[in-house]
Amino acid sequence: MARVEHKSPASCHATTFSRRRVNPMIIPIASCVLRFFALSTFLLAASTSIASSPGNSAAPTTIRVVMDNNYPPYVFKGDQGQLKGITVDQWNLWEKRTGIRVELTGTDWSDAQRRMDAGEFDVIDTIFRNEKREKRYDFTKPYAVIPVPLFFHKDISGISGPDDARGFMVAAKAGGNVLDVLRKHGVTNIVEYPSYEKIIEAAHDGKVKVFTVDRPPALYHLNKMGIQDQFRETAPLYNGEFRRAVPKGRNDLLAMVEKGFADITPAEYRAIDKKWLGIPISASPYVRYVGYSALVIAALVAGLLVWLRLLKRAVSRKTRELSGSEERFRSIMSLSPDIISIIGKDGAFEYNSPSAERIHGYAQDEMLGLTPLDLAHPEDRERVDRVFKELLKNPEKIANVQYRYRNKDGSYTWVEWCACNQLSNPHINGIIAISRNIEDRKRVESERLKLEQQLLHAQKLESLGVLAGGIAHDFNNILMTIMGNADLALMRITPESTAVENLRRIENAAAQAADLAKQMLAYSGKGKFVVEYINVNSLLTEMLHMLEVSISKSAVLRLNLAKDLPRVEADTTQMRQIIMNLIINASEAIGDTSGVIAVTTGCMDCDAGYLKDTWLDEDITAGPYVYLEIADTGCGMDKETLAKIFDPFFTTKFTGRGLGMAAVLGILRGHKGAIKIYTEPGKGTTFKILLPADSRPAEPAGHDSGRNDWHGAGKVLLVDDDETILGIGSEMLEELGFSTTTARDGMEAVALFKETPDIAFVILDLTMPHMNGEQCFRELRRIRPDVKVIMSSGYNEQEVTQKFAGKGLAGFIQKPYRLSALQEALRNINAE
Repeated sequence: MARVEHKSPASCHATTFSRRRVNPMIIPIASCVLRFFALSTFLLAASTSIASSPGNSAAPTTIRVVMDNNYPPYVFKGDQGQLKGITVDQWNLWEKRTGIRVELTGTDWSDAQRRMDAGEFDVIDTIFRNEKREKRYDFTKPYAVIPVPLFFHKDISGISGPDDARGFMVAAKAGGNVLDVLRKHGVTNIVEYPSYEKIIEAAHDGKVKVFTVDRPPALYHLNKMGIQDQFRETAPLYNGEFRRAVPKGRNDLLAMVEKGFADITPAEYRAIDKKWLGIPISASPYVRYVGYSALVIAALVAGLLVWLRLLKRAVSRKTRELSGSEERFRSIMSLSPDIISIIGKDGAFEYNSPSAERIHGYAQDEMLGLTPLDLAHPEDRERVDRVFKELLKNPEKIANVQYRYRNKDGSYTWVEWCACNQLSNPHINGIIAISRNIEDRKRVESERLKLEQQLLHAQKLESLGVLAGGIAHDFNNILMTIMGNADLALMRITPESTAVENLRRIENAAAQAADLAKQMLAYSGKGKFVVEYINVNSLLTEMLHMLEVSISKSAVLRLNLAKDLPRVEADTTQMRQIIMNLIINASEAIGDTSGVIAVTTGCMDCDAGYLKDTWLDEDITAGPYVYLEIADTGCGMDKETLAKIFDPFFTTKFTGRGLGMAAVLGILRGHKGAIKIYTEPGKGTTFKILLPADSRPAEPAGHDSGRNDWHGAGKVLLVDDDETILGIGSEMLEELGFSTTTARDGMEAVALFKETPDIAFVILDLTMPHMNGEQCFRELRRIRPDVKVIMSSGYNEQEVTQKFAGKGLAGFIQKPYRLSALQEALRNINAE
């Protein structure tokens, strides 16, 4: 049975048909049910989700739309070159509904896509959705289903699908979705034409024997050129869905387009379809026979007996056809994977296909008298009842709902229920419904949502890494300019100058800023934790401002720092994490009431008895310990809470804080430290951190100005994309006795290196545009394998040296660097 299916955008499931069909006086019930079954099969394949509307964006005054210009009856050019067809009339009606002027442009399909991607248009129409296009566009719901078969000349036999077309020259439209389908089936000898009309013209001229064209324009052009009887067609390669699409991320525009088409009434859509598709013609075979018989009687009255004999044979043949049709109907109902049901006006089942027993375990007669509500999950019954009542209220509506269906064994299965009201049809007098098992779909959707959440989390982490990389490159470049100029200024003024102290303060502030950049790199995964000797008092002083802005406004932060506090061997970043965690916990314990957070440091000798009453007492030894005590006047904890405080993911808040205190305990374990807790409900909490004190004397304070008697000689190529780095770096190198040549990126550096054979060293930035440091390093080594290259980067040395391990990297200097560090790096590689 030939069929063209067209979906109205006003409803995801509104569908109209134009077809030749069997006389309804002969097989009314079979025809109606088969008709609905075919309808519902297409409907259930469509997605029922509706994209959320975007924000309140201002509506434009004009919208630019591009589409294929040769796709009858949807769009084609008239005698005067004007665009005509179903799609054009729909857009004209959209313009009247929205009040927004529509500029329609029709062109070759490949050109339409290219110009859409170039930003010339807001919307592209007559487009199929596929994986490649989903990366560029957001799509509306489909408004027409288009079968796409293979056509072959009648002299060719043996082609039933795309696999059989291998070896043939196959004509297809340039830029069409079918190109990917053909290539997936191994069809590689493809000739692309700019339009469907050109393909049919080539077939008419005998240039192609096999081609693929969407069925509606194919029938139009084959008949127009009079070669419709010269070609045969296969079953569809696939059924494409006409949609409209907007650039990716334009949710506001997509919502506006869909709303405009949703405002067009079904009657208006039907009027457009009738205009271009025509009104179906239904001719009864009996009418033809009667007509033929009348002619025979008029011509030959003597042939009456012959006519009666022919009539008898016709009746017998029709009777056999009816029996065959009924048998086919029973076979379809029996083999269908979906449940086909007829429901009476009272809501009770009057018929269920045999698949009900396969899916839910009920025999056909066991469900008679029950209603869909009886078998729906209690949580879904209200939704099912609302849809059923709406179906009775609006007979033209096709209902669709997903709910859990009770099986005979008491378990539930997710089904998608699609139904239409045929109560007014005297041959059915009921509601026809199709139920499809969607358990696998629900499982896949659940897995997809979980995967999307994981992907979103990964993207957030990736964004943090990108931010940290930007900090390492740009922020460290600025800091290097500050530190380098301060270094040079200190070398060029007398020690008695009053500006010396100001310059040293600048150096210290820049060094602290560089440490902050390293801390952010470490948190983002772009850096490594480094254990060093630190002073807890200095660390607290540096963090003071950050701590004050992190606590509640009702809390007061007080520092009681001991003098001459010994150093501890610790990772600065991890110590910051411990302090910040405990301070924020103390602030939240105080809440909105007034309170005090006291931070105290000191040093004490701890014997085995004292340490035994601490957390993490298994591997620590008696001796001097630096303690950090954080006390609050908050709500305190009971014994039950205290016992669980270090459990992973344990929290007393409404929402968890991840590993929280468990992370604090892990950091202290790595530092051979311990923690004591004093708490009582209503009287606050005190956390006492113990870290082994360094018994060696502290290094004498003072400023290492980097003044050294060592000076080098020769030419250095300094490569960096930051002009300020090139400026200060050149001054520092010249101060050390070198002459300099500078390049702003890797490509310029390679060119200068080729032209300047006397370059002794190269200082190369890792992150640059055009050609990065790694690529430039390879080119320099290719030109001169013995060249000495020092890599410069905001990332840590371990990460960079691992990347260049075994490749001949002479050294590394981390940004921002001072003159003394540059002097040391050059002296080391010069001594090699």
